[in-house]
Amino acid sequence: MKGEDEVRTVWPRMDGQAAGQQGVWQNTIAAADVALEEASRIQRGVQHNLKLQQEVRALREELRKAHAELDRYRGMHARVVVGMRQLEDDNAGEMSRLRAESEMLMVRHRVYKLLSEHYALAALRFDAATFAEHRDRVLQHILFQRRKGTPLSGIGAQDIAFLLL
Repeated sequence: MKGEDEVRTVWPRMDGQAAGQQGVWQNTIAAADVALEEASRIQRGVQHNLKLQQEVRALREELRKAHAELDRYRGMHARVVVGMRQLEDDNAGEMSRLRAESEMLMVRHRVYKLLSEHYALAALRFDAATFAEHRDRVLQHILFQRRKGTPLSGIGAQDIAFLLL
């Protein structure tokens, strides 16, 4: 059994029965007050924890949306890059084709110019003014025929012979 000295250190000693009950109640109230403060502190901690969890959920949702937007932009970027590469390939092919056509037209132009000069000056003995007049007539006739839809290859020497008489 414990001695009275040990009890006295835990519970203050009071005179009489009322003093003994008052000490028990004071200790009980103090213990309840400490328990309420602890419960209040725990409640604040739980509320703070719940608030942090809600913030984490909101941040996760924002992160998910940001990843979805990033994926969408990556897809758009990939499609644009593919389209640009296709355009570059098409453009390069078209440019080389146009260069070849241009060179061929320049060659044909030169050939026709040389032939016309030869025929005009040497074979038919036209003077330069007559040749220029005929050239203008033929050019007007060819432009008229093209407006009607006739291809250049469809216009022959017999088509322009009546212009040169």
